[in-house]
Amino acid sequence: MDQSNIYKTSYRTTSLQNISKAFYLLFASIMATLLRLSIAISVVVGSVFMVSTVQAASCKVPKSYYKNVSCTADSNYFLAKKDFGAPVALIDKNGKKVADLMDFQRVDGAKIAGGLMPVQRNSRVGYVNMQGRLVIPTMYDILKDDQGWARPVSEGRIVVKRNGHYGVINTSNQTIVPFSSAITNIDNYRGGIAKVRKNQALSRLDKNGKTTSDPNAKAETKAPVQASDNRVNPSIPLPFTTLQPHQQDGKWGFVDEKKVTMITYSFDDVRPFSEGLAGVRVDDNWGFVNLGGDLVIPFRYDNKITKAHDNYNGVSAFVFNNGKAWVGNLNNGDKMCIDKQGETVSCD
Repeated sequence: MDQSNIYKTSYRTTSLQNISKAFYLLFASIMATLLRLSIAISVVVGSVFMVSTVQAASCKVPKSYYKNVSCTADSNYFLAKKDFGAPVALIDKNGKKVADLMDFQRVDGAKIAGGLMPVQRNSRVGYVNMQGRLVIPTMYDILKDDQGWARPVSEGRIVVKRNGHYGVINTSNQTIVPFSSAITNIDNYRGGIAKVRKNQALSRLDKNGKTTSDPNAKAETKAPVQASDNRVNPSIPLPFTTLQPHQQDGKWGFVDEKKVTMITYSFDDVRPFSEGLAGVRVDDNWGFVNLGGDLVIPFRYDNKITKAHDNYNGVSAFVFNNGKAWVGNLNNGDKMCIDKQGETVSCD
């Protein structure tokens, strides 16, 4: 072999070695990248699986004789359904039925909030409490927005639709934001403010339904409430001077002077409003609501001890007079009275 052929062969060998080395380095780089990507995917998948496992573990369905039981937004309650999804009952952590839901077409346990759960009957929306009592009648439209067929209670307010128009009510079924065809959507309340889209413009409303441009405007209304000598919020505009008891379908509520229902028929007995508060009874216990329909003194006074038709010093039980209401008797026979904050005071 002559000298020129030797040089050519040597050159080809060196070139092939360089090409092979380059391919090896490229292959090694690709494999390293794939390995890092595989590790990253494994970490992400593992994290997702771990989160899902934790979430699943946080909801433990109690033992019961119901076949289909699922968790709700409230860890104290669970929803029992039929095979085809129809609601049966609300049960507690011990598997005991606390509310019968057979009368409703649908319920949404994922939206339990403020002690209320959305329900459907005859294709209308209402709300029940955790004992199954229909607190807000099934009188509202089924929603068709991106938040499902009903909204949850949000800071004591509920976005609903009636006759195709959006509005806002409170948990006593009183209208806070009037229903209007100009409103295209209302966000749930957050921090005391709800965003409202009306006539293609965005505005903010406070919990009283009043327009506000300052999200902190709510804090300015706190001072008058604290300065008040009772639990009636003076910042809430009341278009009436008082409400009258009214009975319907065996339950009691309150109406205004035009016979419009202002506090829903949710009570077994009531007393007239006096000094801004009214005694109301559910089962065997009395409490007090204000003109806004809010329960300001809890149900804790036994009807078996003091009857509503009893009177003391010419005033019926559970009726305020001069800042006091007679609500029961002590073991020694003395009368027990409370003030408008629910604190025990002397009756004399």
